Amino acid sequence: MQCNPAHPTRRDETNMKPDTSKETTIKVATSLTTATVNLVLGIVKTLVGVYTNSISILTDGVNNFGDTLTGAGATAGFLVEGKKPTEKFPFGFGRVEYIVTFVMAIVIVAVGGAFAYSAGDRIFYHPVVTFSWVQFGVIAATIAIKIALAVLSRFAYKRYGSDVLKAMTTDSVMDSFVTLFALTGLFLSRYIAFPVDAVIGLVISAIMIAAGVKLFLSAFFKLVGSRDARREDGLKKLSLSLKGVTNARVRVYDFGAKHAEAVVSLTFEENFEREDISAIENKISAVAAEHGIVVVFAESKEE
Repeated sequence: MQCNPAHPTRRDETNMKPDTSKETTIKVATSLTTATVNLVLGIVKTLVGVYTNSISILTDGVNNFGDTLTGAGATAGFLVEGKKPTEKFPFGFGRVEYIVTFVMAIVIVAVGGAFAYSAGDRIFYHPVVTFSWVQFGVIAATIAIKIALAVLSRFAYKRYGSDVLKAMTTDSVMDSFVTLFALTGLFLSRYIAFPVDAVIGLVISAIMIAAGVKLFLSAFFKLVGSRDARREDGLKKLSLSLKGVTNARVRVYDFGAKHAEAVVSLTFEENFEREDISAIENKISAVAAEHGIVVVFAESKEE
């Protein structure tokens, strides 16, 4: 017996699990906190960069301003994402998250490119870098703050799951290393005539660009409708693990990290009872619902 994918038989709307208000509140609080802290860090690092004439510190500071913008965008995205589906948008607003991630990636690449140019220019033109233990200590303290932001974002990500929160976690961790490199460049400038500060600024820019491109491609593929391999393979593996199922074809339609719909076509052993088929379909639907997936099964027909 095989299911014909051309004729869906059921769509259990009760399996849909929209974001709760608590989840939205925590996501918004996390992104808003990240944006606010990055704004303060950006101001501090820019002032220190101007005082010391360090391009690596300035680059790091402007990078924090970029994080402020993306954090604000993430906050707006989470607020929209948390809205209930409407008649005009029956599948909810989950894909807004992908748009926010896409914009974040563009900002990261743009900032990285601008400072790569500035750092490259400084390799040939060697301005004097002023070292101060006070400024050094201030920048060192910002590393601990960025690590704390990474822990905060990861906590929210592990609890609710979100590409934006994952990107924010990765960004905070990378920023910690970026600041460490910038601090190293500032320190070494006291002893080395070679423009190590500019070289480190160039390395920081390259890291930012690489991370931005990776984020850009991930968001772009989701926006244009690439195959959702994780959820499709998971549903297929689940279906084939059930007794009596000999083949399964799955197509997932992605409406955001928390909601998707799947068309599942199953092939069963010969003379398989209708009651057993219903039990299998109910099992698949129940497991899928736990992951925010509404399953549509095809109409069963005798071969």
